[in-house]
Amino acid sequence: MGVLHLAVLGSPEVFHNESRLTFPLRKAQALLLYLAVEGGMHPRSNLAALLWPDSEPHAARTALRNAIALLRNLLTDADSASAYPHSHLRSERDLIGLDRQAPLELDLEVVQQAYKQVHQFSTVPAEPQRASLAAQIQRALSLVRGPFLDGFWLREEAPFDEWVQQQQQRWQVRLQLLFDRLSCWQEVAGELEPARVTLTRWLALDPLSEEIYRRLMRVHLALGDATAALQVYATCRARLAQELQIEPSADTVALASNGRAIAIGRQRNSPARPSLATTAESRPSGELAAPLV
Repeated sequence: MGVLHLAVLGSPEVFHNESRLTFPLRKAQALLLYLAVEGGMHPRSNLAALLWPDSEPHAARTALRNAIALLRNLLTDADSASAYPHSHLRSERDLIGLDRQAPLELDLEVVQQAYKQVHQFSTVPAEPQRASLAAQIQRALSLVRGPFLDGFWLREEAPFDEWVQQQQQRWQVRLQLLFDRLSCWQEVAGELEPARVTLTRWLALDPLSEEIYRRLMRVHLALGDATAALQVYATCRARLAQELQIEPSADTVALASNGRAIAIGRQRNSPARPSLATTAESRPSGELAAPLV
């Protein structure tokens, strides 16, 4: 029986038997994604209303049957000798769902497990538990390519799109916690470069959060890179002005001022480069100057 692999944190990707599936019917893909994320068994009438709300009930049920037939065809094991080759789809009278006994890999499950583990800790756990949990979070976050079903919509005022929005909010909260805890624990452990990478990824997912900008600036300053901290501030200021028409908060401005002071201080303390005239005077009279290229 082939493994069904679904990645939904980002634009949706579906693999069966290690081959990426393409869907000639977008709503068939939406049906598969919904069944995988929600789990359980669902009345056909509910699924028809979810995906074809503007159709007459009979037409919606017919469209649903066509989508199910398409999924069965896509999920058939070509080399299966079983009398029931469509093992990933499960039907019980008027109900349909995915068979959880069949091999299924879903990125949300990995993230959810990490979230449950981390949610138990309000303070930094002691070693080696911190390192173990950090590794678990990193594995979960490595699966994140973007928001839930990024860019996948039916755009027909379908309840499915409302469901996508609700799921995006739900998983955004979980990812926020994971990024927050991992970056904090890395900073506490003095793992500044990994913390910088984590905060940079988090910022890509939430580009309007001033708190993430500030934390990334502080990490850059702790790493001794005031220039990078000021670049982060410039990006923050531009994004807030463009998207929200606001200025950075006083805390963010103060942190940027601190970064400028550090950068100016280092420029003043750096040794001055000798001028060409000084170099020429110190060169022996018989030595030729190197050409400027």
